[in-house]
Amino acid sequence: MGDLSEHFSKAELACHCCGQLEIDARLIAALESLRTLANKPVVVHDGYRCLGHNQNVGGVTQSEHTLGTAADIDIPGLSLQQMYELALQVPAFFNGGIGVYDGGFLHVDVRVHEARWARVRGQYVGIQHLVTTPATLLAKVQSGSQPA
Repeated sequence: MGDLSEHFSKAELACHCCGQLEIDARLIAALESLRTLANKPVVVHDGYRCLGHNQNVGGVTQSEHTLGTAADIDIPGLSLQQMYELALQVPAFFNGGIGVYDGGFLHVDVRVHEARWARVRGQYVGIQHLVTTPATLLAKVQSGSQPA
């Protein structure tokens, strides 16, 4: 199926404008974990971005996409809430970045610190504007443990 991993290819993660690809192996492993949890294909809409492409699409300066550590994805047939809950079960995303967008997709990344946000009508807001954190996960976080 893929030439980067079992389910993901260079073509789907390469920059849309120039074809350049610099991708972090941790991202590929985390995407594979997400696909296993979902038990269905994960569609990558945007992976690596060169600096020019990132600027053209309105990406933030120092975007994780330009570092090869991020992907914008969706899982057909699942709601934004369901995708968010699955992403929280992948340790690299739980400990990294998860953004939810009112366009029905998730941004996931493997940065070295936790970051959460939502984007609604072009504005960045708190993630709770589009999804809720499951009560079972809140209890784990409050007790200091991490997801399985």
